Amino acid sequence: MPSLQTALPPELANNAIRLYRECLRRAKYIGHRQHNTQLLVDMVRQQFKQNMHETDPEKIQQLKDK
Repeated sequence: MPSLQTALPPELANNAIRLYRECLRRAKYIGHRQHNTQLLVDMVRQQFKQNMHETDPEKIQQLKDK
């Protein structure tokens, strides 16, 4: 099974990874303030895992725009 790095154009793969990391950072920040860090981090991970095998650039852009 190809990895995200090889299945997508490099700029799109890097952008998705950057978005994932930023979402995790924000979930940790918001979770710390509201005392539900693990719940928010798990929600972010779940959403990214559901779509981790998506390779269509247009579909990825739609998911990012949600």
